[in-house]
Amino acid sequence: MQRYRWIVAGAAALALAAGLLAGQAPARAQQKTVVWNLPTVAAPTYFHTVNYTAFAAKVKEKSAGRMEIRIHPASSLYPSFELLPALLDGRSEIGTVLASYLTDVLLEIGPLELPFMTGSVEEHRKAALQLRPFYAEMFAKKGLRLLSIHAWPSQQIFSTVPIGTVADWKGKKVRVYGTDSANVARILGAAPVNMAFGEVYSALEKKTVDGAMTSATNAEPMKFYEVAKYLDYWFLAGAAMEWLVVNQKAWDALPTDLQQIVLDSMKAVDLENKEWADAIAADERARKRLPELGMTIVDPPKEEIEKARKLARGAWDTWLSRTGADGRRGFELALKALGR
Repeated sequence: MQRYRWIVAGAAALALAAGLLAGQAPARAQQKTVVWNLPTVAAPTYFHTVNYTAFAAKVKEKSAGRMEIRIHPASSLYPSFELLPALLDGRSEIGTVLASYLTDVLLEIGPLELPFMTGSVEEHRKAALQLRPFYAEMFAKKGLRLLSIHAWPSQQIFSTVPIGTVADWKGKKVRVYGTDSANVARILGAAPVNMAFGEVYSALEKKTVDGAMTSATNAEPMKFYEVAKYLDYWFLAGAAMEWLVVNQKAWDALPTDLQQIVLDSMKAVDLENKEWADAIAADERARKRLPELGMTIVDPPKEEIEKARKLARGAWDTWLSRTGADGRRGFELALKALGR
């Protein structure tokens, strides 16, 4: 009888232990860190990367380590042209959509990126923030959720020879970053060369291109000053949009409290406002810094810029013919936001 009681007591103890372990299993599962990857083309020291890193740190802090957003700068996870496809198919849970790399997918969200549509970061920002509902709607159609609206500074030309008049464009091989920039280069008489951002330095160094469209602020972080002597201030665009988005399925799979932590973390670091302020400051700082880096600033005469703007309207018509009703609606919203 005594032995029987021991057996019963032992079985009860085992059952209790098993129950405790079973109760601990869900707790352990809940403690598993949710890891998201955020790829960007920006260099490690560039303000986009710095701001995204601060945002990621705040998410980790507020979630007490339950969620981690890993930043992958300088196209280290995916090349520039792969950023949007990776978001669409879920390889990236969160990431940036750059206007510079829009193709037929989401091309309609780029009316502000049309050549010479805006003339400064401030003007671009004013219009872009008014287009937020339109952007959110277009992203939602593709299974993406808009989080924040940012921009790269104004778009200029790094070149190995000065390009200061419309005539100077003729025959020049110019790096472009999408259909619309290619169209305007072609209209101005240049030979557009589509290439990824990471290939620009080598192309300028080897002189496989005469110039490259991008932001003047890339002179120092990307060391373009080493391979291009001139910075031609054509203001092809007052800014270049960058939208921070998440894959909707990844967002829906995130616990509600972590969703709120992501949103609260953006507010805590003032992500959107800081991005625009940094873009404006970077533009101003770059122009002052270029001569110190040994570069020559080329300011085309106003009449030459106006001549280029009139010619570039052909690129607007091409864009409208490709983007359908949504493109036309976005275009009209952009003009209204700009007071035109």
